[in-house]
Amino acid sequence: MKEIVHGGTHTYGQLVGILMLDSTIPRIPGDPGHAETFPFPVRYGVIRDFPFEDLIEIRKDHLHLVIEVAKDLEREGVNFIAADCGLFSIFQKDITNALGVPFLGSSLNLIPMLAAFIPTSQKIGVITGDTRILKPEHLEAAGAGAIDLVIRGMENSDEFQKVVIERGSELNVERMREGALNAARGFLDEPVDAVILECTNLVTFRSDIQRLLKVPVFDAVSLIEFFAEGYRLRHFASEYILQNQSGA
Repeated sequence: MKEIVHGGTHTYGQLVGILMLDSTIPRIPGDPGHAETFPFPVRYGVIRDFPFEDLIEIRKDHLHLVIEVAKDLEREGVNFIAADCGLFSIFQKDITNALGVPFLGSSLNLIPMLAAFIPTSQKIGVITGDTRILKPEHLEAAGAGAIDLVIRGMENSDEFQKVVIERGSELNVERMREGALNAARGFLDEPVDAVILECTNLVTFRSDIQRLLKVPVFDAVSLIEFFAEGYRLRHFASEYILQNQSGA
């Protein structure tokens, strides 16, 4: 059979495009901004001149800058696009409606799905970069406004404030890990049965939080990998099916 390959983009083979804020803070594996986080090819698009305050104050003045970069990623052939900050939940519908491919705005969008799966007596916890920044509007935009949540933040972590908030150029991994664990310890007084990491800079420490709390932890990488699995061509072993059919 003759195989035909069609052109149309500059590069090929990138499954997901990731929108990055214009920041040069250090990133480590686990963070969506570090390409080694993923077992599949990714392409990055940096949003220049977009003020982070727009995400906090829920302004759409510069939304066109985000959409332009997202469209560039779409034109370069990615199958879907994700954002590197959970506060993008407020722009989920705007960006989705401007694209021809799916857009994953925030790990907060996982909350309604989790709530549908766990008993109503159980609670979901959220670890955010700063509880003073995460507003009800961010949760409402993710479909989580009416869900009873326990929210903890990183505002008491000096390392997080220095690197993520103040855009520092050096990251002490162990101090950041301890800050994430201290935030998670806030759930020991008010137990939760699942945790969402809103801030993508915390994903590296997912397993540490899992070990501490003994509950499942989900984040932006979980969401991206879930969506990527839908594009994976998986072939199941026919021998296994034949054994079942034969009653073995």
